[in-house]
Amino acid sequence: MDWSFRKNWDEFAWELELRKDELRIARYFETLPGCLDLPGEDDMIFRRLMEQPELVPTGVHDPRHISIFDWENDPDNEEYEGAPPRQRGNFEGLRRLENLASEWNLLVAAQLDEKFFHPALAVTCGFGKLLSRILNLSDVEESGDAGALRISLTKRILADINELSRLLEDFRKLEALPDHIFPRFLEQMTFFREAALDLLAAFRAKKA
Repeated sequence: MDWSFRKNWDEFAWELELRKDELRIARYFETLPGCLDLPGEDDMIFRRLMEQPELVPTGVHDPRHISIFDWENDPDNEEYEGAPPRQRGNFEGLRRLENLASEWNLLVAAQLDEKFFHPALAVTCGFGKLLSRILNLSDVEESGDAGALRISLTKRILADINELSRLLEDFRKLEALPDHIFPRFLEQMTFFREAALDLLAAFRAKKA
């Protein structure tokens, strides 16, 4: 499928599609248990998703004419065949974020009562989502027509930072880990938020 129409999208069109992508991921995992080990499992799930209008990619007017092959070979999909090797981005503090995520997982594994594993796993997933989003941003080529996508991805990074901060605050209230560990985690969230805001301002200035 020709996805070139996306070159004309502004940041708000990309924002809509990124939100749809998050919803598609959630619905995929909701659908997966009922299709496990069936013949053509991936294609079956894909067809079920495309039957839901809110999940159809923006700009695709007839989802019957889009196949899983088209989806997997979308150049904006990091998994498509022939994609260039993933590069580490220039997001300030990426290594710091990776270390903080590792530290969280070590704390959970070493000190946490198992009854708190579910909310702790939500924080772990929050770290994973934020890291994935930053790496997605690094995959976007620095071309003129990618400016809107980069701006939209950075806005989603900010939303992910805010969500992770909320998850940490909620977990802190459970008193499942020593309280003294949380101020530093939350201070780091402030650092990442400021780094993302600086990056967003730079992208907007470049696009102007």
